[in-house]
Amino acid sequence: MSTGFATALGEITLVLFTTLAPSGALAFVLMGAALLREQGEARVRINRFLIVPIFVSLIGLVASATHLGNPDNALYVFTQVGHSPLSNEVFAAVVFMGLAGVYWLYQFADRANSRVQRAWLVVAMVSAVAFVAAVAFAYAGRTIVTWNTPFVPVALCLNALVGGPVLAVAGLHAANWEPAARGFGRTMVAASGVALAVNVAVYAVQGMDLARMANAVGSAAALVPQYPAMVVLFAALCAVGLAMAGVPLFRRAELSRRRAAAAAALVYAGIFVMRFAFYMMHMTSGISL
Repeated sequence: MSTGFATALGEITLVLFTTLAPSGALAFVLMGAALLREQGEARVRINRFLIVPIFVSLIGLVASATHLGNPDNALYVFTQVGHSPLSNEVFAAVVFMGLAGVYWLYQFADRANSRVQRAWLVVAMVSAVAFVAAVAFAYAGRTIVTWNTPFVPVALCLNALVGGPVLAVAGLHAANWEPAARGFGRTMVAASGVALAVNVAVYAVQGMDLARMANAVGSAAALVPQYPAMVVLFAALCAVGLAMAGVPLFRRAELSRRRAAAAAALVYAGIFVMRFAFYMMHMTSGISL
């Protein structure tokens, strides 16, 4: 039995989607929480840079759209909402992106109503959380034994908790929001660090669980022979990214925009590695891989 590299490579658009979109959605929530507590010029700046998590999520969504093949398939996807976890995922993504996009555009209206803005933002933030949950549970299927485990939704949510706060810090820092360079920024990096530690532990246990899974063709572990190395690479890339953002913050030194963006990119690279591993481990209960 060959490894699952070809399988994951064939699903590279979904790898990108599940790497970028959940963390982008959580970053939107965190930046939205900062926005709700601000008024005046600070609010205007954060509103402008809220495009950062929206754009990151949009890249993931656009990448996943290519997975549909024929655009006509999108209509079929929406007819299965409530019956198919994958359809629920797509529907939740479209709702979140629609609400977030309209909110961001509304700020440019000549007479934008602040109460409407605030209410719309809260609704968009709720939709972002619902979207992350929909993605987390979209891949559970009885016939795919390697995906139908508690580790899958937990790991994806933890991925968002690792990447989301770092992206939020980068966006808020770009908006020159002062707390992002002080207590808020340190809290976000620390939260990402805790999530990373738990995430690594979950992946380690998942790796041990793969050893007991097999079908008529072979074992799940054989599909991802580099799994331990991929977990180490994930941990290393994310740790370096968090250190890049965290060291200046905890030393009360200046965190440049470029450094904040590079830190987020490293964390996302680490998440990408394990999302690739996820698709490599695709194994059905029958003889088909």
